[in-house]
This record gives sequence, structure tokens and C-alpha cells, in this order.
Amino acid sequence: MHIESILKYPIVFGVGLCVALLVTPLWVRVATRLGLVDVPGGRKVHERSVPVGGGVALFLAFHAACAVLFLIPWAPFAGQVSIALWLRLLPLTFAVLLLGLVDDWFGMRPWVKLLGQLAVAGAAYYAGIRVQNALGLDLPGWVDLAGTLIWFLTIMNAFNLIDGIDGLATGIAFVAAVGIGISLLFRRMPGDVLLFAGFAGACLGFLRYNFFPARVFLGDAGSLFLGFTLAALSISTSSKGPAIAAIGMPLLAVGIPLFDSALAVWRRSIRRALHGQEPDSRPAIDQGDAEHLHHRLLGQGRRHDRVAWLLYFGTAALATVGILSTVFNDKALGILALAFVVITYTIFRHLAWVELRDTGELVLQGIERPVGRNLSLLFYIVADLFILNLAWLTATLLVSWAAEPGVGIKDAWLGAVPIDVVVPFLVFASFGSYSRAWSYAGVVEYAELGVAGIAGGILSCAVALIVGRSDIATSAVIVHKLVLFGLALPACVGIRACFRVVQELMNRPGRVSHATGADPTRILIVGGGPDLALYFRRRRSGGATRLDAVIVGVLSDDAALRGHSICGFRVLGTASSLIATVTAQKVGRVVWVGGDASVVELHQSVGWPVELVHWFIAEEIKGSSSVATDA
Repeated sequence: MHIESILKYPIVFGVGLCVALLVTPLWVRVATRLGLVDVPGGRKVHERSVPVGGGVALFLAFHAACAVLFLIPWAPFAGQVSIALWLRLLPLTFAVLLLGLVDDWFGMRPWVKLLGQLAVAGAAYYAGIRVQNALGLDLPGWVDLAGTLIWFLTIMNAFNLIDGIDGLATGIAFVAAVGIGISLLFRRMPGDVLLFAGFAGACLGFLRYNFFPARVFLGDAGSLFLGFTLAALSISTSSKGPAIAAIGMPLLAVGIPLFDSALAVWRRSIRRALHGQEPDSRPAIDQGDAEHLHHRLLGQGRRHDRVAWLLYFGTAALATVGILSTVFNDKALGILALAFVVITYTIFRHLAWVELRDTGELVLQGIERPVGRNLSLLFYIVADLFILNLAWLTATLLVSWAAEPGVGIKDAWLGAVPIDVVVPFLVFASFGSYSRAWSYAGVVEYAELGVAGIAGGILSCAVALIVGRSDIATSAVIVHKLVLFGLALPACVGIRACFRVVQELMNRPGRVSHATGADPTRILIVGGGPDLALYFRRRRSGGATRLDAVIVGVLSDDAALRGHSICGFRVLGTASSLIATVTAQKVGRVVWVGGDASVVELHQSVGWPVELVHWFIAEEIKGSSSVATDA
């Protein structure tokens, strides 16, 4: 291999790095003299005025690296990059930089900035930088245009939103560029890596001054430049790769900003719906808040630099998944499926509690609104019919050898509806499934629904075997019905249980309850036996679920229950550990279930500033100051 083939990589990277290191301090002085500074206040976490518009340094460093790449007569290298691509990128990135500088300096209304982004994305499309190249398919023009606009807008705004603490967006862009570059090496496109090398060098050089405590901020000029450049490079250097690598790798590499943006849209949309009855007080989708990922991690007591490093690590982990799917292309689907499970668990277990809680509040508001019996009946009828048809289609596609040979899917469905849809539906109706108030149902009602589903499945299978064609194997029919009702029955039960599920989720401990950001009251339950189970049941069925409070756990004198759950809540210890549990769990209210006065005596002797609520079946005891009833 010629030495020149190796030298060009460190040279291009080094030029981007050195130019950023030299130009950034100069820009700091210029921006300060021009008054282009970001002053602290509001949602901002910095404590002093800092120059903004760091995208100027990134722009100059990246294009200096491109100039070294394309203007020096290197030996030919494999890949799709060419001086024509650079000449298209140069005016486009300058337009993005100018758009961001105007916003940094004068401020723009969100819709004006969005129109500017659309204009630049449209110009990129007509310059030949299109999603179609990445897919390797001959897409219709309007589909390609829509996909290109969405691609650019999504990634630009993702970096704009994630740029909330020192060095975060710049570091994520650096890690993403390195990850995409490595994947291109494995796809035997070394020439295309050079563009990412120059971009990574510019990011690393700028990060020297942008990391905590920052001497300069990206501003909109920098965050939009990072997002646009990554989006453009990703779809300009991937057309020869398989679809999973071409689209999946860039999406994984910028997964943290994309996820944060998705959470923001989800959160703000739900809160607009929650304020639907008060149009004047509804927050706008583009209204900023302090609940981005970095804000939540800061709220847990982590330092700025630790938060940045944690999100760098998350970006590197996602990029590694993308690289593995590129290297083991024949196993890419399995790798991505495994990563999807892990990521989904992490999201719903640790990251999306605010959004889940607000969504639960919206769901409960909708369910608790008075509706007529006929409307509820119609909902469950339509839902069951839809589920049965969808389950039949899924089972037929999964167990294709169970379908009748030579029969199209439409004809097969028309022939199967009387047996696989009408029969189980009639069984559901005969068991009274459409004459119950499912929001108040107990275990017995759900058990009866399960029995109805099993009976409907057996009856459907029996009819199919009796009236079906003799050339279809019995085993094929049985497997088809097992898959069909294995999918349909949990779904039918699930739509009826959703009210209870949401109620329990809303009771689980969380950080934020409402759009105000206020911490919910943390409740500790003390008691056991039948009274405790009845308390939980009456609390839920009576509509007493508090949206501004969460239950942290239960104390029970039955030592065998410790470490187990009662009605979905963990038993944290016995009543003797009351004081220690209240302190450790930051409890604001203790609900004492039962008639034992020892809890009241203990509360009065200690005199802690915690509200004590007494609940039991026979009567409610109300004290003058420290003891109240559970409403």
C-alpha cells in the first residue's frame, strides 16, 4: 500500500483539528466585541455570559479539511466523494451557518427558522444530496423529496434541541462521525471516510473550548451546522451499502439527539392535549422546557461534565451496534432486534417516566369522562372484531403452510371470517363480555373472559376441522388456531385492562407528575391483611387515584411478605422500620390501614412533619392536627 494512501487520513483529520484550535479563540474575541453573547437566565444552566456562534469556527475548520482533501492531487481513492460534492456542500453549509447566526444575533420566530431550514433542505435535494441515494431504490420524486426534507429537518432540529449543556452536541457529533467513518471502512469505502475524518477533527478541536466550563457556545449556527453536515454526509456516502447499513448506521449514530427530540415532541403534544379545555394556556409544541435528557441527568445531582460523558458513552454504544450490524451483515437483523429490546427497556425503565406519566394522566382523563353505555358497548365490539381479523391475518402470514393452496389472501379471509371471527365473537357475547363495566371489573371477570377466549378458540378449531377441506393437514389447522388465539386473546383482555394498568403505572414512584414540574407527594402505606387489599381496591375502583401523588411502597408486620409485592407495590419492611423508611424514601404522607393505634402513638411521640392518614373499613378517625382521613 502506498504511503500516501495512509497519510491522507491523519492529514485531513489534523487540518480540521488545528484550524478549529486556532480559529475558535479568534472567534471568541470577535463575538465578544460584537456583543454576540448568551446571557444566563430562564432555562439556561450556565452562570456567566458566553460568546455564541461557534459554528463559524466549525465551518472554517471543516472546509479547510475539505480543501486539503480535494485541492491537493492525492492518488485516486475508492468511494463516492468528489470535489463536486464539496462544491455543493460549501454554499449549503454556508446558508445553514448564516441562518443560525441570524437567529443567534437577532432571534427568529420558530416558524421563520423552520422555513429557512426547509429552504436549505430543498436546495440540498435539488443539488443531488438525496435520501434516494442511501436507499439504493428508484423512489418516486415526491417520496424522495419528502424523505429528504424530513431527514434534514429531523437531524438539524435534533442537534438544536440536544445542545443544552457545555460540549454535549459537539461531542455527540464527534462520536457519531467516528462511528459512521468506521462503518464505511468495513464497507470498503475508505475514500468516503475522509470527509468524516475532517468533520471529526473540526469537532474535536472546537470541543477543546466548548467542553465544560465552555468558553464558547455553538449557538444555533453551530448546532444547525452539525446536524445539516452529518445528515448530508450520511446520505452522500452510503448509496452502495445495504439498506440496513445505509440508513440504520446514521440513525444509530445520532440516536441520542433523535430520541431526545422524539421525547420533546411527545411530551409537549401530550401537555397541549391536557390543556385542551383551556386553549389560552396550552403550551406550544415549539415552547422550550427544562426536561430534556441532560436536564434530567443534571437534576439527579450529576455534574455537567459527567452528564456529557454519560451521553457520549450512550452515543458510542449505539454507534457500536451499527458497526456490528455492518460487519456481520448477515446477522444485522438479529443484532438490531437485540439492541431494540435493550434500548426499549432502558427508555421505559429509566428515561421516559415524565412522558409516560403525562400520557397516563391524559388516558385517565379520557376514560373517566362520562360515556353512554351504548358507546362503551360499541367500542368493545369494534375492538374485538378488529383484533380477531388482525390476528387471523398475522397467523396466516406466520403459518403460511396452514393456508389453503392456490387461494388468495382475500378469498381465504372471506372464507375464514365465519369460523375464525364470528364464532369467537358470539362466544364472547354469550359470556356477557359486552355487558360489563370493565373499568370496575375484578379478577373473576377477567378469568371468565379468558375462559370465553379459550372456548371460542376450541369451538372455532372444531368447526374448521369439521367443515374444512380434507387436503389440509389437521396439524396445520390446529397450529393456525393456536397462533390466532394466542395473539387475539391477550389483546382482547389488554384493551379491557388498560384502565387498571394505567392507574397502577400512575401510582408508581416517579420524578415529575405534572407539566409544572412539581414533585409528587410520596405516600407510604402501613398495614396488612384483608384491609390492605380492600383499601387498594376501593382506592382504584372509587376513582381515588391521585395524579399528584405516588405510592413508594408498603410496610407490613407479616415478615414473610418482605421483598414481595402487594397489589403491585413492594413491601419495604415492617411497621417497626417506619421512621427509617420515611426518611430514606422522603415520604410526605403515611396512610395507616387498620385499627392498631400504635402507629398514631409512634407518630405523636416522634413529632415528625409528615401527614398521617388513617383508613379502615368501619369508620374514619379524624384528629385535630396530625391525623387526617384519606380522601
